[in-house]
Amino acid sequence: MNQPSKILVADDDPRNVRLMESILKASGYPVIRAYDGQEALDKIASERPDLVLLDVMMPRMSGLEVCQKVRAQYETRLLPVIMVTALNALEEKVQALEMGADDFLSKPVNKVELLAKLRSMLRVKSLHDEVESTRRELEEKNLDLVRLEEFKENLMRMVVHDLKNPLAGIMGNLQLLQMKGAGQDPAHVLEIVGRTEESAKHLMVMILNILDVARLEEGKLALQRKPVQPSEMIEACLRQVAGWAARSEVKLVPALGESFPELTADPELLLRVLGNLVSNALKHTPPGGSVEVGAAGQGDTVRFWVRDSGEGIPPDLLPRIFDKFVVGPGEGRRSLGAYDTGLGLTFCQMAVEAHGGRIRVESQPGKGSTFSFALPVTSPLEGAAPPPPDTAPEPGNC
Repeated sequence: MNQPSKILVADDDPRNVRLMESILKASGYPVIRAYDGQEALDKIASERPDLVLLDVMMPRMSGLEVCQKVRAQYETRLLPVIMVTALNALEEKVQALEMGADDFLSKPVNKVELLAKLRSMLRVKSLHDEVESTRRELEEKNLDLVRLEEFKENLMRMVVHDLKNPLAGIMGNLQLLQMKGAGQDPAHVLEIVGRTEESAKHLMVMILNILDVARLEEGKLALQRKPVQPSEMIEACLRQVAGWAARSEVKLVPALGESFPELTADPELLLRVLGNLVSNALKHTPPGGSVEVGAAGQGDTVRFWVRDSGEGIPPDLLPRIFDKFVVGPGEGRRSLGAYDTGLGLTFCQMAVEAHGGRIRVESQPGKGSTFSFALPVTSPLEGAAPPPPDTAPEPGNC
């Protein structure tokens, strides 16, 4: 419900103030009183009235000066001002209009005229307020559009730059084969072909991450659920990244439990989740370090984890690590295969939650990071909400 309009009555004669106050209050308008020009100006600043009834002749500051100052301030430039005066000279009214007055009332004040002019001015103010509110909304939306456009441009530059890296690797290896010809060492040829295939796989993973994050957000990615053996997922993931790990001089450590319950999951998505986590670990682990990839049964869930001995995640970045387009620190990054659109971990979170699971991370700068996620053994209904956070098992010693 709209609040009644507040009216400031400014007059150095208390009798005139009481008269207009009684008329206004009887019509439901709250009244603010002022008895000189400076007090009126102070009350306008502090009380924010919706209309001012302003006497012309007042001590400390005349009504004309008050009106001029009101019009000079941006916040009060549209505030309706009705001058109340006993002066009938034309030049006085012209001067008041030049100072910014909206209308006049002559003393003694007529109740019907006062209320009629008051309602007219308040209607105009209401329209002004709507226009001003619309202007502010449009200004905010325009700023949002400008920020969005800048974000899209930065995103496009980042994605194009990151996709260019593995493509450059593919082209460079192919050019190397062409330059050396067919008579070179077959083992060396196989090595170049292996690097080319690895770059192509990285490029494909990055493209799939971009596409699948969009489809997961729109709820258009249907899971292809099949029986999955967790140990087979771990072994397949380690085979995929073995070459990269060897060239990075990082040791891959499998950590598999003795027995696992069989999962019902999308094997392709699950393998990509593990691949993204292991790739992320390799990027941030220096030569001589290790990356542990493991799985273990925990009640009615199977927990997977990827633990590295790398640089760790800064505390200020940790709460945002699964957000879109968040990329880790550059220090210590491995140049080999360090391609990242900032969507890999976002994809992991969305894919795990689509399976009804939860993903989490623990990290300390300089002491490495552990990413872990738990998937329920029984397949949840499609579209069902994932379990609450406190149901996700704590990462422990594995």
